[in-house]
Amino acid sequence: MSAATADEKMIKGHPGKEFFRFAGPAVLGLIAIASAGIIDGIFVGKFVGAHALAALSLINPMFSLFFGVVVMLTVGAAVMAGKFIGEKRPRDASNIFVKAMICVLTFASFFAALLIVFTPLAARALGADAQTAEMVETYIYTVAWFLPGLGLAAAFSHFLRVDGRPNFSLSGMVLITISNILLDTWMIGYLDWGVWGAAFATGLSAQIGLLFMLTHFMHKQAKLRFARPTGSWREMYTAAYNGLSEFINESSGGIIVFMFNWILISEIGADGVAAFTIVNYLFFTGIMVFYGVSEGLGPLVSVNFGARKPRRIYQFFSLAVGTNFGVGLVLVCLLVFQPTLLAGAFLGKESESTVLLTIEIISVIWPVFLFNGVNIAFSGYFTGMHCAAQSAMIAMSRSLVLPLILIFALWFLTGPMSVFYALPVAEALTLAISVSLFMKKKPQLVLWQNRAKARSSV
Repeated sequence: MSAATADEKMIKGHPGKEFFRFAGPAVLGLIAIASAGIIDGIFVGKFVGAHALAALSLINPMFSLFFGVVVMLTVGAAVMAGKFIGEKRPRDASNIFVKAMICVLTFASFFAALLIVFTPLAARALGADAQTAEMVETYIYTVAWFLPGLGLAAAFSHFLRVDGRPNFSLSGMVLITISNILLDTWMIGYLDWGVWGAAFATGLSAQIGLLFMLTHFMHKQAKLRFARPTGSWREMYTAAYNGLSEFINESSGGIIVFMFNWILISEIGADGVAAFTIVNYLFFTGIMVFYGVSEGLGPLVSVNFGARKPRRIYQFFSLAVGTNFGVGLVLVCLLVFQPTLLAGAFLGKESESTVLLTIEIISVIWPVFLFNGVNIAFSGYFTGMHCAAQSAMIAMSRSLVLPLILIFALWFLTGPMSVFYALPVAEALTLAISVSLFMKKKPQLVLWQNRAKARSSV
């Protein structure tokens, strides 16, 4: 398929086919990313034990902060590049692409250097205790050397979709997953390298996927190409602001996980953290599906926004909301009817008490999937429409402000296990906010407002 044909299909192709052409690979790609962490968890839980699984959970907030900044820079810049492509301005699209890559590489290198120099301090800050400190430090120090490649691999996957190659992005993510499975099997299951093996496998598999995805941008059919950046770098501030909601989604999730870990390790101990780790893996898998649909929606919305196609934007948005709600219902059924099977996949029979604790948490948290997928679709729509404030408000409400308020209120009023009610209640309240914001920022209204601003500035 030629580049011109790919652009034409995004603007004029059948909405359902185009939506699933972008959302399908995005979902599968993010599931591939999620499965890498889940596979680590399964191998570590089965071969090393519950405390090692708890150590992996303590590290999650660090990854959330790191990928939050990467996604903020990448998604905001990708939306701008998509709009430029829709306006037939490939040079401007390539310019923002290169600047985003430079920013991601600079940040990732700086973040990695801090972790390498201050590994023990980072482990203590993440809540590691005497049972988990050594394992947490080992994982942090090992994976830090791979963070620049991890950041670039995540960034490339976003720009590949904007460049009309969603399946190539998916292939890169699947390659990372397969590599991680094989390396985990060898390093943890066969060589018995434990937590160090899990970290090394995660980092090395990402570099393999990075090299594969890099080949697209060297090809003649790529619209986004490497070139010397020109013009003001202030547009990266605009990109970061537009991607602010994605940063909030990623990093605030880490803050919430940190709060849960802190409460559980102080009230119950490492077994409580291990139980929450399993629930978080299940929760993270569902979230990745929803974000995949949202990321598939983003390029379609941004390109049609540039081409001034409000009806098609609304069609794509409706498909995203319907898809996420349907997937949420499936996940609810699995959690309600098969909690023992899901919990037992991560731990052996010797950890029966942890499995029972996991099932208890699942019985509280399952309603969250009735709401969070729809909220994420709303947030993705607003990002694609360059309505950064609305997208950030949804992200802040569902993943930071409301959960934190509810966590502390429930903890002090009724005890540690009740804090898990905070997530479904926060998502339900956020849905009301999302609908209210959408009524004021429908596609045709945003385009009309932009045209009015353009006329008034002339």
